[in-house]
Amino acid sequence: MGAIILVLAIVGFLVLFAYLKFPPAYADAKLVGVFDMMAIGVCAILCLAWALNIHTDWADTANDKWWTPVAIGGALLIEVVFLAFCFLLRNFWIFKPPRRPGSGFGF
Repeated sequence: MGAIILVLAIVGFLVLFAYLKFPPAYADAKLVGVFDMMAIGVCAILCLAWALNIHTDWADTANDKWWTPVAIGGALLIEVVFLAFCFLLRNFWIFKPPRRPGSGFGF
C-alpha cells in the first residue's frame, strides 16, 4: 500500500506543479490566479471530505488499520483527477486562446 501512495504522491506533486507552472499566457493573470486558488480550495475541501468520510465509516471496525492509507490514497487520486480536469477546463475552455483570423475553414 505504501508504494501506491508514494506513486500517487509523486503524480499528485507533478500535476500540482504543472497546474501552477503553466497558466494560459494570453489571459489576465489576476483572473487566472483567482481561478487557481478557487480550484485548489475546492480540491482541498473534496479531499478533506473524502478523508473524514472514510474515517467515520472505517474507524472502530475490523478495517480500522486500513482507513488511513485508503484516505490518503483516495485524497491523492481525487487531487490528480480534479486538478487535471481544472487544468484542461482553465486552459482550453474558460480562458481559451484567442481565435486567429485566417486559420481553419472559416468557423
